[in-house]
Amino acid sequence: MKKLTAGVLTLVLSSSLAVANAQQTKKDSVKTQDIEGVVVTALGIKRQSKASSYGAAIVDGNKIREVANTTPFESLSGKVAGVDFSSPAQPGATPKIISRGFKSLTSNQPLYVIDGTPMLNVSSSKTGFDSTYDTGSSVNDLDPNTIESINFLKGAAATSLYGKDGANGVVLITTKKGKGRLKVDLTSSIDFSEVSRLPHIQQEFGQGWSGHSWSFVNGEGDLAASNENGSWGPKFDGKIRPWGRIYNNMQQIKPYVGLEDAAREFFDIGTTYINSLGISGGGENADGAFTLSDLNSDGVFPSDQDKFMRRTLGFNGGLKFNKFKLRVSTNYSHRKVNAVPSGQGDDASFGKSLFQELLQMPTDVSFVDMEDMGNIFNTPSYFFTPYAANPYTTLANNNVRAKADRFYGNTNFSYDFTDKLSASLQLGADIQNEQVKRWGAIVDYIPGSPQDLAGANGVVGAVSETKRTDRLYDAYLTVNYNTDLAENWKLSTALGGGYNEKNGNVLGALVTDLDLPNFYELSNSASTPTLIQNDYKQRYYYVFGSAELGFKDRYFLTVTGRNDWSSTLPVQNNSYFYPSVGVSAIVLNDQNFLKLRGSWARAGKDTAPYSVYSFAGQSANTGFFGQLAYPFGGVNSYEIGNRITNENLVNELTTEVEFGTEGRFFKNRLEFDISVYDRLTEDMLLDKLLPKSTGYTTILGNFASIRNRGIEVLLNGYPIKANNFQWNMTYTFTKNKSKVEDIAGEEKDIILTSNYGIDFRFVEGESYGSFYAQVPKTTASGQYIINPDNGFYEVTETPQKIGSAERDFIMGLTNKFTYKNFSLSFGLDWKQGGDMYSYTKRLSHFVGNGIETLYNDRNPFIIPNSVIDNGNGTYSENTIPVSFEAVTNYYNTQNNPGIERTHVIDKTFIRLRDVSLTYSLPKSLLRGTGLNGASVTLYGKNLFLWTPKENPYVDPESTTYGNDILSEMGEFSANPTQRYYGAMFKFNF
Repeated sequence: MKKLTAGVLTLVLSSSLAVANAQQTKKDSVKTQDIEGVVVTALGIKRQSKASSYGAAIVDGNKIREVANTTPFESLSGKVAGVDFSSPAQPGATPKIISRGFKSLTSNQPLYVIDGTPMLNVSSSKTGFDSTYDTGSSVNDLDPNTIESINFLKGAAATSLYGKDGANGVVLITTKKGKGRLKVDLTSSIDFSEVSRLPHIQQEFGQGWSGHSWSFVNGEGDLAASNENGSWGPKFDGKIRPWGRIYNNMQQIKPYVGLEDAAREFFDIGTTYINSLGISGGGENADGAFTLSDLNSDGVFPSDQDKFMRRTLGFNGGLKFNKFKLRVSTNYSHRKVNAVPSGQGDDASFGKSLFQELLQMPTDVSFVDMEDMGNIFNTPSYFFTPYAANPYTTLANNNVRAKADRFYGNTNFSYDFTDKLSASLQLGADIQNEQVKRWGAIVDYIPGSPQDLAGANGVVGAVSETKRTDRLYDAYLTVNYNTDLAENWKLSTALGGGYNEKNGNVLGALVTDLDLPNFYELSNSASTPTLIQNDYKQRYYYVFGSAELGFKDRYFLTVTGRNDWSSTLPVQNNSYFYPSVGVSAIVLNDQNFLKLRGSWARAGKDTAPYSVYSFAGQSANTGFFGQLAYPFGGVNSYEIGNRITNENLVNELTTEVEFGTEGRFFKNRLEFDISVYDRLTEDMLLDKLLPKSTGYTTILGNFASIRNRGIEVLLNGYPIKANNFQWNMTYTFTKNKSKVEDIAGEEKDIILTSNYGIDFRFVEGESYGSFYAQVPKTTASGQYIINPDNGFYEVTETPQKIGSAERDFIMGLTNKFTYKNFSLSFGLDWKQGGDMYSYTKRLSHFVGNGIETLYNDRNPFIIPNSVIDNGNGTYSENTIPVSFEAVTNYYNTQNNPGIERTHVIDKTFIRLRDVSLTYSLPKSLLRGTGLNGASVTLYGKNLFLWTPKENPYVDPESTTYGNDILSEMGEFSANPTQRYYGAMFKFNF
C-alpha cells in the first residue's frame, strides 16, 4: 500500500471541518445498574436492577462508538472494573478478555451471550512460539454498530444461571431495537495507522561479530566484508565502506553510521474504512432495527499481507399480538483476514517469520533499500548474510489467508397467561464455516552463489489448507410467576430447562517439500500429506430455578439453583448442581441512594469432549533415525493414545463469596460501585505426567485448586456541571490476587510452557503463573560465583523462581469535557506489575542491537560483586575479565546461560488508550436539510505508551500465545502493535 501523503492528510482534515458530528449523547457510558430499571439477568428472567446482589458493569453502546472500533472491546481497557482487556496487535487479530483472574488451566474465556443466546468462540489461529499466526476468533464478527449495550457479569452469583459456560464470566450483549418514528443513521470513518512500539536499539556499533567488521566468506577470503546478521562490529566512524557480497566484481558501499529509524521506515501507513447504515423504528405492537456495515482495513505491513475485511448484516425485530410476543434477532458476518506469521521461522516448511528477520538486521543497514528485487544484492542468493533473510522476501513468501461465513441469531416466543404468569421459549443457533490456507515459497540458492557456498538454509516450501465447521444449537423454556404475597411483600420466581449442543468438524492437509515454485496447491509435492481430521459433539441439558423475595421494595433475597447433565464427563459423574444466595438492602433512597449487597454462589464447569477415555489414533513410531508416520509402505496402523482413561473425572467447582456497595450522592454528581470477592476453584482439570512403565504418558484429573481474591472499584463523578459546560470523570481500580492452594501428588508444580530455559509454571503456594530459570550461583552474602575459564556466571543446577505473571493492579481514568456542541474525551489505563518473557529482547541481545549491550562501551569488564570458588568452601575476589572478543558471547545464552533470566521483564505500562474531539452541528443549522443530527469526530487510539526502563522492546500486551492463560507467558517475536488517527462522520435522518 501507499505511504500517507500531505495531500491525503489535507483532504481528511478539511473534510473534517466541513462535515458535522453525530448527535451528542448525554448518557453515562460506563455505569452501575440503573436504580429503577429492569434488566435481563439470565435465560429471559427479568428483575429489578436495584434488587441485584452482585456487581455488574453496563457499557452503553454509544461509548463503544465514541471512536471507530473494529470490535466492541477495542477501547474498553481500564474502563470496566474487574475485567482485563488486551487489544490485538494487528487488524482482525484475537482480543483477550479475562474476568476476575485466571481460574482454570483449560479455558478462562467468558461466555458471550447475544440477545439471550450463547455464541461460539472459536479460532483457527496457531499460537505458541513456532511459526504462529493470528486470524482472529468468532468475537471479531461482532459489529459495534449493532450493539445497544454490553453487561459484564463477573461473579458466580451473576453467572450461576448460565451454567458451565458462564463459569468464567458472561459478556451479555443486547443489540439495538427499533423505537419511535423511522430513523436512518449513517456512520462513516477513516483512520490511519502507524507502527507503535518497536525495539529501541543502540546507535553506536554496527555490523560485525566479536568487534570485527570482517568475516571469512567462502570465495571472498578471510577479510571479506562482514556477512554477520548482528551489530557486534566496531564503533561507527561515518566512513564510506564496502559491504555485502561481491557479484560480478561489484559490491555495494554505504557510510558506516547508525540508522535509528530503519525498522520504522520499513512499515507503511495503514488505513481502515468503516461504513455503517442503520434503519430503525417501532411502535407499541411492532418494531425493527436493521444494520449493515462494511469494514476494510489494511495494516502497517507493506503490501496487503495484513488485511482485515468484514461485512455484517444485523436485524432485531418484534411483533406483539395482545398476550403473544414474537422477537427475531439475526446476524450474518463475512470475514476475511490476511495474517503475517510471527514466532520462530521454520525452513523445513513455510519459511522465515518476518519480525524475527527484522530483529536481526544490523543497525547500519537500511531496510527500505532491500525492497528493490531488481537489485541482485537483495535477492536470496546474494543477500548480505546467510544467517537471516531479506524482510521483503520473507513478507512475500510466508502467507496466511482466512475467510469465514457465519450466521447466528435466535427466535423468542413469549406468552402472558395472566398478569402474574408468563412463559417464553427461545430457540437459537450459531453456525460458522471457516477456511484457512497457508503457503510458504521455495527458496533455493544459485549454485556457487555466496549463500550456497556459505551453506545457508534454503526453504523447502509448504502448503496447508484447513476447513472447519462449528455449530451451536441452544433452546430453553422459562416460566415466570410474579405476585404480591402481602402488603410490602413481593415474590418473583422462574423455572425452566434447556438444551445446548456444540458440534463440528475440522479437516486439514499439509504438504512440504514443494516441487514447482509459485504453485501453491496440495498436489505440488511428492511427500505424503499430513492429514488432520477432528469431529466433535458435546451437549448438555439443564434445569434451573430462581426466586426473589422483596420487602418494601428495599430489601431483597434472591435464591437460584441450576443442575447440568454434561456429555463430556463420565456417566456416573455427569450431573452437578450449583446454587446461589444473595441479599441486598437499599439503605438510602431519597435524594441520595445507597445499597449494600452480598452473595454466595457456586459455578460448575466440565471438560472438553473425549477427555475421559483413551482413544486410538494413527500411529507414529519415533526412533534415533527420526519419525516413521503411517500409512507407510501400503500399511496403516492405529494405536491407543498416550492419555490413560479416568472414569473418576468430575466437574470443576467454583465457590465465591462477594460483598459490595453502590451509591449515588449529591444529585447523582458522585456515583460508586465497590465489590470485594473470595473465589475458590476446586477439582481443577489438568494433565499430570505418568511413569512410562504404565504404558501412558499423561492422565487428566481433578488435581488442583486455586483461590482468587480481589477488589473492584468504579467511581463516576461530575466535578463541574453547569449549563454550557460539563466535566465527567470515571475511575476504575481492579486488584486480583491468586494463590494455587493445592496440587495433588508428589509433584507440586506443573510446567505450562517453556522457552530457551525459561519455564512458565503452575506452582502450589504461588500465583497462577510463575517464571523459573537457572540463575547465577551466589554466595551466602549474595556475591556472584564466576566461571574462571571465561569470566561468566556459574548457574544453579535447578531452575529458581525469577518472577510472576500476575499484575499488582489495573487502573483506568476517563475524562469527558462537554462545552455547548463540543465534546473532548480521553482515556488512560495503567497496568502495574507482573512479568513476561520477551524473545524480542533475547534476540536483540544476541545480535547486539539491544541497548543493554552497550554496557561499559563494550570494553572488557569484570562482572561486579563477583568471586571465584576456591573449591574448599572459600572464595576469592574475581579478577577474570570478560574479554573484548567475549562480550558478544556474554549476551549469548548458549555460552552464558546466567543471563537468560534477564529476558523475563516487567510488563507494567501506562497507555493513552483513546482521545476524541466531537463537534455536533446545532439544530438550527439543520432545519430544512432533512437531517436530525450530524457530527464529526477526530480521534486517536493507542497514542502513547510508557513502559519501565527494562522494557524498551515490546508492547506488554503483545503475545504469540493466544488469548488465555498461556498468553501470560509473553511473546516470541510478536508483531508490533499500532496507533491510529482518524475521523468519523455521523448523520441522523
